[in-house]
Amino acid sequence: MNSLLFLPVTFILGILLGNLYFRGLWMTVQKLPTAQNPILLMFGSFFGRLAIAIAGFALVLAIAQEYAIWHLLVGVGAFIWVRNRMINKLQQKLPRRLNAY
Repeated sequence: MNSLLFLPVTFILGILLGNLYFRGLWMTVQKLPTAQNPILLMFGSFFGRLAIAIAGFALVLAIAQEYAIWHLLVGVGAFIWVRNRMINKLQQKLPRRLNAY
């Protein structure tokens, strides 16, 4: 596979990984107050999300051998872009007094 043609796929995979990671984080934060064992929920969610993200980026590196650093940068850039989009979206939903920071 031509490595440069794989860049859009890497971007989409970064968006997918970012959505999985940060939506999972948001679901965990919402469930923490009512959880029976919040420590287990917090650490289980963190390590599960981390394992998925690392496996996804390792897949990108394994497939794109020729220009791997560019693919990694594109994937991580998409991952961070999803993070920023979610922060903006969630800040708009918060009441003004909580949105001061």
